[in-house]
Amino acid sequence: MSTALSVAYSELTRVLPWSLRALGYAFGTADRGAHLIATGAALNPAVLDEVRQAGQRPSHRFRYRKSNRLVTLDAAGISLLETGPVAMDGLAAHVDRSGWTLCRIAGATELSLLPAVLVGAMDYDLCSIGVVAGDDTLAWHLAEAGPGGSLYSGRGRESLAALLGGNREVPELVEGAELTPGSVLLLVGSGTPELRPSDHAAVRPREKIHAAYGNGIPVSRQTLDSFYALEVLTWAPTSERSRAQAGFTVASAPGS
Repeated sequence: MSTALSVAYSELTRVLPWSLRALGYAFGTADRGAHLIATGAALNPAVLDEVRQAGQRPSHRFRYRKSNRLVTLDAAGISLLETGPVAMDGLAAHVDRSGWTLCRIAGATELSLLPAVLVGAMDYDLCSIGVVAGDDTLAWHLAEAGPGGSLYSGRGRESLAALLGGNREVPELVEGAELTPGSVLLLVGSGTPELRPSDHAAVRPREKIHAAYGNGIPVSRQTLDSFYALEVLTWAPTSERSRAQAGFTVASAPGS
């Protein structure tokens, strides 16, 4: 069993940019992704274990197309740590003041980062909904507009409709998006609808992040060690002599 440790939010945002660089992400993407991962971990520490298993970034770029009010982004194996913030930026820039603006993301990895992506919409003072399609149901999250808002989570279209006070618009938009298992749908609007939160779990992300700065985030030894190992790959000199001088290897004893 891995030893349980605690890692500070600020330490994650220090080491993860270099860990993600070792996986092939551009510096700007890695730096932003590090903050996204730290936010996701403040909400759910299990995010770190999923990110630990992330592979190298694919060499291709993601593709997108637009049809009416729906933008489709084909990630083809590129992580949500990159595609999520890009999609959110685009939705925020083109938000429809009279309704919801939508983006469907197909083929992304590390989908547990979705709640952290929605926190980005809070910073834009926008309400957002994120849906992950499963084989026979869906998981959803709704983030109220504004940094002080709440983040709600649940499963199933009817559960989401109940939170929205029986309003059928969002469930109908989700149905019309024709999601396949593993796809993500983002919906962004300019104002938070009237909610009925009595039976729905909710957290305040800013409070969770504040607590993560002060108290740290639970993490396994295996996961934390893997992040530091990737950081070493980013910074380690390439020649054996340089690596030894920099302390990345143990020099051989004289005469050995």
